[in-house]
Amino acid sequence: MSFSSDVKDEILKNFSGNQKTCCIKAEKFGEYLTSVPLKNILGNEFKEYLDISKLKECCIKSILKGVFLGSGCIVDPMLDYHFEVIFKNKACGEYILNLLSVLDFTPKMIKRKKQNVVYFKESEQISLFLSILGANNAVLKFEQIRVEKEVKNSINRTTNCETANLSKTINSAVKQIEAIKKLKEHGKFASLNDKLKYTANLRLKYPTESLDYIASKTAKDEKNKISKSGLKHRLDKLIQLAAEIK
Repeated sequence: MSFSSDVKDEILKNFSGNQKTCCIKAEKFGEYLTSVPLKNILGNEFKEYLDISKLKECCIKSILKGVFLGSGCIVDPMLDYHFEVIFKNKACGEYILNLLSVLDFTPKMIKRKKQNVVYFKESEQISLFLSILGANNAVLKFEQIRVEKEVKNSINRTTNCETANLSKTINSAVKQIEAIKKLKEHGKFASLNDKLKYTANLRLKYPTESLDYIASKTAKDEKNKISKSGLKHRLDKLIQLAAEIK
């Protein structure tokens, strides 16, 4: 079964015979909102629910439950974060849009093939909506998937960042080594000062390592100890000198 079907099954299983009369009617009102072609049809029978400002908390939950059971859908969170409800009548859709907005949701409404769709995509809001529906098992499952996805995305971001940094390190090292070789091939290396020669030899000794790593190798050498920024400055100088060779 789909995630939405599981949620609806849980809601129906949690139905209590002790439910208040007003809430039973409110849930019915919610279901009708999704199916009636004109909002006016609801007028007399459900008029007590039309003024959002006068709704009781229990009835608000029941209306949303009825709406979801009527035509609601929550996409499998493994695939995407998306909640929507479909209405035949725009005014009915706007009613739920306003109700959700009052509850601090941030819904939107679009037209899709003559139908009016109220939806939101924020994972936190979907989790809250499931909680309002009383679908606690669905909340736990949703949150577990959400946490797993966030951890996976975090790992991917870290890996991509590390890969990008590695590529940058390798590209820089290649340019530096090519510059050093060019200086040697054109007989310019011998005329370099001792600091530049020392730096060049370090780069050749550690051709694929980062500047942080190379700098750490000089930490115990008080005479030749050099920082990462110092290394970069000298290597940039070597690249500049190589570029001046015609």
